[in-house]
Amino acid sequence: MNPVQRFFHKYFISTIAALTLFLLINLVLVVAIRVVAGRHATAPDLSVSALSAMVSEVNGVIEVEPEVSRVLAENRAWAMLLDDGGAVIWEEQMPEDLPRSYTAARIAQFSRWYLQEYPVFVWQQPAGLFVLAYPANSLQRYNFAMETGDVWAMVITAFGVFLASILLMLFLLWRSTRRVERAMKPILTGISAMAQGKPIQLEEHGELADINAELNRASEQLHKKDTARADWISGISHDIRTPLSVMLGYAGEIEDNDALPSDVQKQAGLIRKHGEKLRQLILDLNLTSRLEYAMQPLQTAPVSPVELSRQVVSGYVNDGLDGQYEIDLYAGDGAETILIECDNALLTRMLENLIGNSITHNPDGCHICVSVESTGGTCTIIVQDTGKGMDEVVLRKLNAAECASFTQSDGSGIPHGNGLNIAKQIVSAHRGTIRFFGTEPHGLTVAVKLPIPTKL
Repeated sequence: MNPVQRFFHKYFISTIAALTLFLLINLVLVVAIRVVAGRHATAPDLSVSALSAMVSEVNGVIEVEPEVSRVLAENRAWAMLLDDGGAVIWEEQMPEDLPRSYTAARIAQFSRWYLQEYPVFVWQQPAGLFVLAYPANSLQRYNFAMETGDVWAMVITAFGVFLASILLMLFLLWRSTRRVERAMKPILTGISAMAQGKPIQLEEHGELADINAELNRASEQLHKKDTARADWISGISHDIRTPLSVMLGYAGEIEDNDALPSDVQKQAGLIRKHGEKLRQLILDLNLTSRLEYAMQPLQTAPVSPVELSRQVVSGYVNDGLDGQYEIDLYAGDGAETILIECDNALLTRMLENLIGNSITHNPDGCHICVSVESTGGTCTIIVQDTGKGMDEVVLRKLNAAECASFTQSDGSGIPHGNGLNIAKQIVSAHRGTIRFFGTEPHGLTVAVKLPIPTKL
């Protein structure tokens, strides 16, 4: 039997034990009710025997003590005396609608139960069968007899005991469920952490110690693989950057050498241009790898998001942005005064990637607006353009919970990919959110929400 089977076997047994205890408690309750009812059943018999002794036959004449009438009147009861043939030879306060003669079968029936709606009790005496009847519906008489007040007391007591047994059973089941929950919660938390690429270390004791140990080993192996992958990417990036720098250096020298033919200079310029793209791609690949595996430590400090956005926008404008592009910066009410805890370099990179995406994917030009707003303890940075926008499929992938490892063209032949994924990773590292929306009638809106610390 494996650990999981063993654990749930114990849980099943404990559940059966709780149900068995519940049944035993209620069985004891039923027995107690019957015992108490049996004790109460003797009281009416004593009354009928006492009254019967007050009715006698002397020389063929029925003599009745005056006490009988008083007792019957006080209890709103009535009585009759039947001879051996079932005929009524004496009655006291007997209802007029009842028969005055009864068969043996009828006598046997009401002697045990009821005469019509009247609870009756009988007592055999020398003069005949003495019958005492209580008021209609005043007693509950089935195979025992009890007064109405006693019945209600017993019902309330039985309900209380039944409720207590229910509560006890629920408590036992809750306790058992809590044990399952306590045992499973670390496992589920660990699995969730592993799904997010985080290492885990579960305590290896208790009923599910074997499972916790297996998860720890799996987490360790995954962490080793992730670290090895990130180190490999970092190493490859470093190894490529050195010869690439040499290539770019020589290509730049050839491009700037006016003694060489113009077509050679042009070709050298193309080599340099594509080499710069390759170097940036390598840098992006290294950064996204380190962000993905949480190997990029954040150098956080209080930063003004408005000032950071202003510097990024100014950088694009001062670097000779093509005239077909316009970039505006808008600061909402109170945005100038807020500070956020962030890595200035990474957040700058994020905003540059978003603006650069709008420029890259709109070669015919567009208007770009960067706005910073503060609402409810959250800083919102919005980058909105009036370009061609993105396909809905691309938007859904970008808005997926995980960073999309894809390269998706928007139809222009220019792929979306690393830049936006890096932006998502940077925002996630800052415990923020990022959403991509289509803008009407066309264009793209990116909303980044970052928490504003209460104290800095």
